[in-house]
Amino acid sequence: MSSRIKTIEFATQTVITTLATATNRDLSGSTSIFIPETGGTFAFKSVILQVECTDDNGGTSANLTNPVIGIMLGNAAISSVTGVNPIANSGEEQEWTFTRDVTSYFTSTWSGSTMTWMTRVNFTGLSTANHSSKVIITYQYDDTVATNRQIKTIRIPIESTRTLLTTSFQTVGGATAIPAITNFTTSPYLPETGITIRQIFVELWGNTGVASNAALTMQTRFGGGTAIDTFRVNAGGKNSAVWARSVINATTQIFTGATSMECVVNTTTNRMCTVGGMIVVTYEFDIVNSSIIYNSLMLGAVDTAGWIGGTGSTDQGVWERYIYIEEPDNITLKESGLMLYQNDTAGYTFNIRCSGDTTVQTGYTSYIMTPGTLQCGCYSMIHRIDSGGRAGQAGISLKRGKNLYRVQFYSNTSQAGWNLSGFLVLNYTSGKHLNGVGVHAHTVYQHATDNITAGGTRVNITPIITPTIPETNYNLIGYLFWLNYSPIGNGATGGLDMDFIVDAEVMPSDPMQAGEGWQTIYVGTSTSDSKNENGYIYAAAKNNFSRWKGDPDPNRLNFLIGRRYRLSTGPLWTGSMGYWYTYNAITYTVSGTCVGFSGDGSGIPIDIYRVNTTIQDETILNLTTTTGGVFTGNWIDNTDILYAAARQDDTHVGRSTNGIAG
Repeated sequence: MSSRIKTIEFATQTVITTLATATNRDLSGSTSIFIPETGGTFAFKSVILQVECTDDNGGTSANLTNPVIGIMLGNAAISSVTGVNPIANSGEEQEWTFTRDVTSYFTSTWSGSTMTWMTRVNFTGLSTANHSSKVIITYQYDDTVATNRQIKTIRIPIESTRTLLTTSFQTVGGATAIPAITNFTTSPYLPETGITIRQIFVELWGNTGVASNAALTMQTRFGGGTAIDTFRVNAGGKNSAVWARSVINATTQIFTGATSMECVVNTTTNRMCTVGGMIVVTYEFDIVNSSIIYNSLMLGAVDTAGWIGGTGSTDQGVWERYIYIEEPDNITLKESGLMLYQNDTAGYTFNIRCSGDTTVQTGYTSYIMTPGTLQCGCYSMIHRIDSGGRAGQAGISLKRGKNLYRVQFYSNTSQAGWNLSGFLVLNYTSGKHLNGVGVHAHTVYQHATDNITAGGTRVNITPIITPTIPETNYNLIGYLFWLNYSPIGNGATGGLDMDFIVDAEVMPSDPMQAGEGWQTIYVGTSTSDSKNENGYIYAAAKNNFSRWKGDPDPNRLNFLIGRRYRLSTGPLWTGSMGYWYTYNAITYTVSGTCVGFSGDGSGIPIDIYRVNTTIQDETILNLTTTTGGVFTGNWIDNTDILYAAARQDDTHVGRSTNGIAG
């Protein structure tokens, strides 16, 4: 038996119409939830229900209270809870994200391999609109039971607009923004065999922008087809710019060829800046007869504290990391991009490019952030890094082994573009590993806490959270701490800072020399109007956790140990937290035999080093010999140059020749 873990998503389409206060709205899942890998040791590990909505009270300010979030699977009784009240309204348009941990409900209610589902929302105190929901489902399964069909969720970026939407349809992400997802005959986009699409939805983001009191309705269509109501703002006289998030169910759309997506605003022209998002596809496939696999990862893209310092290409900010690809055969980059988030009380132009080992986007792409009189939501933008994006150049080159990812950025305005963070959607195809698709790199979600009380508490501590990696040997490729925030302050408009500090608890069994306490994994500062707002942060925390079994770095926390997380904020805050982690379970043997030792050759410490051509070689494993001087271990890669160093005593010291694992 080989236990594996994965995360899949299903969503309901945004309903833009008004929902009166204290009234139920049922959001029916347009498709059932499918999980074909049930049976054996199957278990739900983390399931959350995430709900979005906006203020629809027009020019009248009011407080939203008693947010009721319910879910129903099949014909079971609906399970509803009343969540934490958001921060009191301070006179502006509002947008909210609510999360609810429904792991126990799924565990007790789920049966079979497919169930219908429904979400129920009810909000008191004011009218609301733009209701959508999605479930993020993480489960452990036995791949010796799931021998025929499996399911996965992939994410494909849609690049953001460079100009405001108008009352004429504008192409978003280019003429071929949506690939031929449902083409299963000649030159299919999805490479696996026996595919059954279970859901396709498009998740769009943008800031409503522009100093205007006028209402707006945004619509979307695919390939010039029927317009779909996407988002609506009824701000009255509040002159607020909110962050707009919307879900469009596209399961029944015909995507047999590359298709355009177009958006428009009705009633008011020149609204909605940097509209973009991603296509989320959940599909089953035949794991036996599939030889090419689509791999879709969420990795840290960038995170900074404070404003973007550089104002030109000669003093740009730089953030980089290395990404290891271990799947077999030809590695081919697919549509990939950066999903980025920032804050500011004013407008500015954000400029970005990406580069890798052998490819580079030579020019910067500019995204114009257009503010409202009051900024009541973050800015977001999506930047493609494959050659099919609007830049026309690939910003990363992929091969087996070690790959450089580097992002460079600047703002055209001094002290603008605060708290830049986000994630990289990295998509590529590969051959299928001998041990199956379960060992391929994949991204898993673990929830930390639902919406936190907004009663003035500035320090919040989660329960003990333990991630799941069922395999003995693994390579932690990436870690993303997700934070949804909604602050309010008491400063002057445009003069208030928001502060976020995320700490991970240090446990007694961690390798750190400092012992118990807390280690900071993220610090962020952002400017804000003295108003409510909604936004996201994705902290990469790339240097905080152990990367593989036996990682000898004493300054890293053991990733698999359960621990609490502490969030310190200012000013008043409410929101929710979780993290996405990406790993593979592909390893290679490191082994050898010492010679010239004294005694029986057991107990000799062996340090395995990775050769680094630019800095000091890195210790990656600490092993010990058995009788006869034999040592063996597992390493995460078979392209790095390695060597072993042994020291039994001052007169028995040695170093191996260079080689690779496997």
